[in-house]
Amino acid sequence: MLKEKLELQQLSPLDGVAFYEMLQHIGSQENDFTNPVHDMNFEEFRGWLKQQDNWAIGKDLPQNFVPQVCFWLIANDIPVGFGKIRMKLTEKSRLEGGNLGYAIDNRQRGKGYGSLLLAKLLQKAKDYNLTNPLITVKKFNYASKKVAESNGAILIKETEDWWYFEVNL
Repeated sequence: MLKEKLELQQLSPLDGVAFYEMLQHIGSQENDFTNPVHDMNFEEFRGWLKQQDNWAIGKDLPQNFVPQVCFWLIANDIPVGFGKIRMKLTEKSRLEGGNLGYAIDNRQRGKGYGSLLLAKLLQKAKDYNLTNPLITVKKFNYASKKVAESNGAILIKETEDWWYFEVNL
């Protein structure tokens, strides 16, 4: 196991350059994780932070969106990953997205951060009283499948393109 100082920090409108730079190393639609910050300039990122902070409390949500809280995984004071918890599922997120989503900076992959981030997100989900959060994984993403299973996720359904996992909290 990694011998590091690890923390899960909720996104804040005051987050700075280190978080912005980390998100530039995660593709805009990598492994079906949406990262709208990829290729934004820093000022646009500042606006995005405010938007995400509002969405966390259900303010100014676009149509068919639900509140979601975003988090950073920080290792030794360096942001290495980004995660989201959706408080409810829409028809679309039930098929693609689930309650939990996460991505690791491509410079930090292969170090176990994905499993650690999901474990911390699951603990937060429990704090939010989500009892059986859904995790959806594209069929080509074997690393994410392994991360989900290592955190106790049970395969409940699969289609030609997706695996659907549930975690009993």
